[in-house]
Amino acid sequence: MNIPNANCLSLVPLLLILASCVIPESNHVQPTYHLLSELGAEGNESLPQTEVSFYIRQVELPTYLQENRLVSRPSQGLIEFRENDRWGEPLEEGIARVLGLNLSKRLNTLSYSVYPHRKKVSCIYDLGITLQRFERIDSGAILLEAVCEIHAFKKVKQVQFVTKVELVGTGKEEKRAKQEVRALSQAIDGFCNFLTLAITSFPTSDIDD
Repeated sequence: MNIPNANCLSLVPLLLILASCVIPESNHVQPTYHLLSELGAEGNESLPQTEVSFYIRQVELPTYLQENRLVSRPSQGLIEFRENDRWGEPLEEGIARVLGLNLSKRLNTLSYSVYPHRKKVSCIYDLGITLQRFERIDSGAILLEAVCEIHAFKKVKQVQFVTKVELVGTGKEEKRAKQEVRALSQAIDGFCNFLTLAITSFPTSDIDD
């Protein structure tokens, strides 16, 4: 009877270990990270830069919008999270950043600050913004619903804003995601137009009430 060589027997456990270490081919897809952006709003040259200043508090979001995945709500009671399309910064900070940039241009002021930065001592208008909806609602549109409390001159003015922006064109999902993010930026731009009117028409005395 042939007795296996001792060296051959010692190779068997090694081969088993090497076989167990074989890593299967990964199907992981690297996510695409998106940022909201300002859309080149023009400043209001009729307003002196020194007369208007504002602060945007931390934007409040519903729980489902507080993570970095893009969200769709195609029908009532249904929500979809997109693993391959994500925000490149906390969404509440991105919204506040773009709001600040757009509002500063419309109000023609450099005197403003946005959470998480500190409120400037000279601030006149204090904005508390709550977003109730900010997502794609079907294959062809996004929805923004927001409430803003404007604090100034020891008064509080609450305004509500709703807008629906249609997506332009069709294409692959990665292109659709870019169109969706741009539409969300357009919705913020429209919100800034609305806030500009609300701020400039804010009552400054009891006579204006």
